[in-house]
Amino acid sequence: METINGVTFEEYAAACGNLSQGMPESTVIEILQLEKPVWDETIDKWNSRLGELMTEDMAYATKYGELFANPKAGRFSLAESPAADTAQLLQLVPDYETYQKIFWHQSVAAQYGVDPVTVLEGYGIDLGKWGALNMHYMNYQNNLLDYTAPDYAKKLAYFQQLQDGWRRHFEDEYKNNQSNLSADIDF
Repeated sequence: METINGVTFEEYAAACGNLSQGMPESTVIEILQLEKPVWDETIDKWNSRLGELMTEDMAYATKYGELFANPKAGRFSLAESPAADTAQLLQLVPDYETYQKIFWHQSVAAQYGVDPVTVLEGYGIDLGKWGALNMHYMNYQNNLLDYTAPDYAKKLAYFQQLQDGWRRHFEDEYKNNQSNLSADIDF
């Protein structure tokens, strides 16, 4: 198994996931038993290597996403982690329709200049939790849109109706509350 400064791919992904979910960098460094300069070098090299690996095989991107969302791997497997488990996440976003609502809220808000992270915060979700929820609901969506399933057409119609409904809802909401930030500026 390839390592960089003794850190495996799985540990690198888990470290990134834990950091995104609020684990202090000092704790990550302690768990990996590295000095700060070695950690900085390790993360830089793994960031570069990840791009190479994904060019060779996109399965690395999937694996990274899984470990990022559920960062209990390698030396992090027994570590106290701020990462929420699936049950906790599903209390925040209990179903696919709620997931689509938040997804479209973020997407449309960003088009109107609203920071998508602040939208997530309004739902009590941070980026780490959103990443884990994305992994959970993308798996659901992949199963939902299995074109080989006998009821594919019905499921596709449901999916399109759900997406269109939330997109229109938030477009109407933001369009009606739109402000022109440059209205008072003369050139």
